[in-house]
Amino acid sequence: MYKVLLVDDDKTARYILKRFDKWKTYGFAIAGEASDGKEALKMLTNESFDLVITDIKMPGMDGIEFLNELKCVHIDICMIFLSTHSDFKYAKQAIRLGVFDYVTKPVDDAALCEVLERVKHCLQEKESNRRKIQEEQRLIEESLAIHYPVNKEKEIITYILTGNAAALVSAEDTFNDLAEMLGRDSLKLGQLMEIILANVNAELVKQFPWLPNFERTLYQDQIVRNDSLESIKDSFLTCISLRIKVIRKYELHHTDSVIRRTCQYVMEHIEENNTLEVVAQEVQLHKDYLSKMFKQKTGFHFIDYVTKAKMEHAKQLLGTGKYKNYEISEKLGYSSPDYFCRLFKNYTGHTPLEYKKVFFSVF
Repeated sequence: MYKVLLVDDDKTARYILKRFDKWKTYGFAIAGEASDGKEALKMLTNESFDLVITDIKMPGMDGIEFLNELKCVHIDICMIFLSTHSDFKYAKQAIRLGVFDYVTKPVDDAALCEVLERVKHCLQEKESNRRKIQEEQRLIEESLAIHYPVNKEKEIITYILTGNAAALVSAEDTFNDLAEMLGRDSLKLGQLMEIILANVNAELVKQFPWLPNFERTLYQDQIVRNDSLESIKDSFLTCISLRIKVIRKYELHHTDSVIRRTCQYVMEHIEENNTLEVVAQEVQLHKDYLSKMFKQKTGFHFIDYVTKAKMEHAKQLLGTGKYKNYEISEKLGYSSPDYFCRLFKNYTGHTPLEYKKVFFSVF
């Protein structure tokens, strides 16, 4: 049985749904209830469900906010929205955000049957694909355990962490060697590149746990998986190139320990008061000396580096759809939202509102 979580602030609406007598017919069972998105989010972090049926309009946290929160914490679950005709624009927005479907209130039994049948097929296909991928992964790991390019992977990671473009040369050599060894099997090559990329990501998170707060898409890009070896290679090299650029963007490639510690402190405490005096005390140098050294080593004035880091973090905060401009301004330590907006436009070329429309058009 697939487990269903009902989310609605209206107890009567939940009761009516629970009385629907064909849940079992379609392979579903009501396994939990919540009165709003916050309660549902808490339940989903502690227990697994297969389907969420939620109202769009709820106090506390509505359906759209709930869906955005799920995306932020990377909970992938099939979801159906319940809406009235007056909520139609929200329902369309929900579809753009990835909701499986929506059903209008009051819920018609026939409509619910139809959507549950489609959800069942979707979940079955998802499970079948998951098993297939797991089996393919197992076969690859077994067949390549001896030949897996452990040393080349370490080399790629080392080059990335030092911001060295040689990582691309190493990555291309690794791909070409594996292509030859595997008889140019595109399926296995694509999966192997994904394994290498996952290990690269794991090392980046280990070294810089705060990096997803600035570069969330870094952990969402994927290797192209098709029959074209060239496409797979290009995709893999693009992913490696992006990671080199990110390391260099935040000046994390410096071998000078003072510069590395300075940059890491700024990034780790991005929502705190990152003044030159505070950071200089942290790295145990006089602020004037640190300022001069930082400019010499990075080419940036310290305050410009802090501003860049804050603006990159602001992009991620905007992408969540959770915060208003004044809230982001406060989180980043700016007393004036207008000043924050000016800095953001100077850095990105867009106001925060324009940026959301261009890069996060669903909000």
